[in-house]
Amino acid sequence: MRSIHILGLILAMVATSCAELEQIPDGTNTTVSLFRNQKDAEAAVNGMYSALQSQNLYNQYNENLQSQGTDDAEWGFGRNTNNTDKLAVDKFTYTASTNLVYAYWRTLYQNINRANLAIKYIDPMSIPDEKKKQYLGEAHFIRGLMFFTLVRLYGEVPLVLEATEDLDDLEVAKESIDKVYDQILADFQHAKTNLPLTYPAVDKGRATKGAAMAMLAKVYVTRKEWQKAADETQEIIALGSYSLWPTYEEVFRIANKNNKESIFEIQYRSLGSIGNNNGSTYNGFFRPPANVLPPAAGKFAGYGDNPVTENHYKSYAPGDQRREVNVRYFPNAPKSILYPYYVNKYQDPNAFNVNDGGNNYYIARYADILMMSAEVLHELQPGSTVAYDRFNQVRRRAFGVPSNTPSVHDLPTGLTPQQFRDSVLVERRREFAFEGHRRFDLIRMGKLKEAMTRQDPTIKVEDRHLLLPIPQDELIVNPLLKQNEGY
Repeated sequence: MRSIHILGLILAMVATSCAELEQIPDGTNTTVSLFRNQKDAEAAVNGMYSALQSQNLYNQYNENLQSQGTDDAEWGFGRNTNNTDKLAVDKFTYTASTNLVYAYWRTLYQNINRANLAIKYIDPMSIPDEKKKQYLGEAHFIRGLMFFTLVRLYGEVPLVLEATEDLDDLEVAKESIDKVYDQILADFQHAKTNLPLTYPAVDKGRATKGAAMAMLAKVYVTRKEWQKAADETQEIIALGSYSLWPTYEEVFRIANKNNKESIFEIQYRSLGSIGNNNGSTYNGFFRPPANVLPPAAGKFAGYGDNPVTENHYKSYAPGDQRREVNVRYFPNAPKSILYPYYVNKYQDPNAFNVNDGGNNYYIARYADILMMSAEVLHELQPGSTVAYDRFNQVRRRAFGVPSNTPSVHDLPTGLTPQQFRDSVLVERRREFAFEGHRRFDLIRMGKLKEAMTRQDPTIKVEDRHLLLPIPQDELIVNPLLKQNEGY
C-alpha cells in the first residue's frame, strides 16, 4: 500500500516529542545506515513522536473528527465553510475520496512503519539492555496507539507488523477487528512491561508504563471488558503517581504540562519569532477570526475552526468552572454569526503566530482514569459506592470543591445502570471537551445518531458513519482491500 511503503524507503526523522531530543534531517538516512548505535536508535524512536505532532493527526485532524464530527462543534450559521474536507466531516457527507479521510489513514500507517522499522532493527543492536527495553517499549506503545486509532475509525484494517522497505508484497488484506485488538493489547502489554514509570526531566513526554496502562484500560472499556478495565484502572490508581490538579484551569496551564495529572501528552512548544515546526496549531485554528476578536497590536487573528455548538455550551450546569476554560462566548460578534462560541483551550498568550502554541495535547490524564474506573465499577456492581466516589472526585473539582469533600454537586445515588451511563457520557463531554474523546465515546455507547439529531436534525447520520470509508487511493493501489459497508 502506498500509505505504508513511503516511509519504509526513506525514513523521516524530523522533529521530536521533547525539546531536547536528537533529530535527524528528513531524507538523509535509509535503513541501511540508520541503526548503527544508541544515538541512531533514539533518533528513530524520536521520529515516531514527531509524527504524532502532525496536523494530519493530533495537531488538527483529530479534533476535526472528534469535535467537529460530533455535536460539540459545527460550521455554518454565518461562518466561512470553504474548507470542503472539514465541512464534509462536519456534515457527515464525507466519502472515500475526502482528503482528510486519506491523510489520517496515510499518516497512521506511516508511523506504524516507523515503529516496525524500530522494532526490527533495534532488537539486535548492541546497546545497553535498559535503553533497548525502553526504545522497543516506546515503539510498541506508539504502534499500539496507531492501530487503536485505526480500528476505531475504520474498523477492519490491514494488520501490518513487518517493516516495509521495498516495493514487494505491498498488497495486504484487512484483518478482523478481534485480531487487530489482539495485537493492540500485545503492544500495550509489551510497553507496560518494558517502559519506566518516570523519566529524568529532559525526557519528560516520552511514553511511560503508566501511559501503556492507561491505553490498556481504554481498550478494555472500548471492548466492554469490564473486569479487566476495573483491574487496570485500579492498578493505575494504586501506583500513587498521578493526582488531580486542585482546579480544572490548572490542568491546561502551559507551565503545568507533563506534571501531576498528566499520563501522556503530545508535546508542543512555542519558539516565538525564530520560527516553529513544533508548535500547536490549535492556538491559531481555534482562536476566533478578526471579525469576532480583532487582534491586539502585534498579535494575530485566528481561523475560528471547530466553532462550538450552543448545545455544548449549554450542557454545563450553573457554577461548572469547566465551561469558561473550554469555551468562550462572544456576545458582540457580528450578527451574521448565529452562535458565536469558540474553543478556549490551547490558547498561548505568548504565541508569535497561529502555529506557535506551546500547549500540549492530552492523550490520557488522571481524570480519565477516575471516570473510566467509575464507569466500569458501576457496570460490574450497580450502585457501587467506589464508582460514585470516583465520578464525584472529577465533578467536585469542576465546581471548585476539593475532590475528596462531599458536596451538593455530587451525582445523586440510586441511579439505574442506564442513568449512570448517561451521566458518565455527559460528564465526559464536559471534562474532556476538545481532547479527542467525544466521537469515540458516543460510538462506543451507541449514542452518535441520537446526539447529532438532538444538536442539529438537518445533519443525517447513518449506520455507515460509525466508521470512516477506506480511502479511495488505497483501494486503487491495493486490490485486496474491500470498502466498508455503505460507501
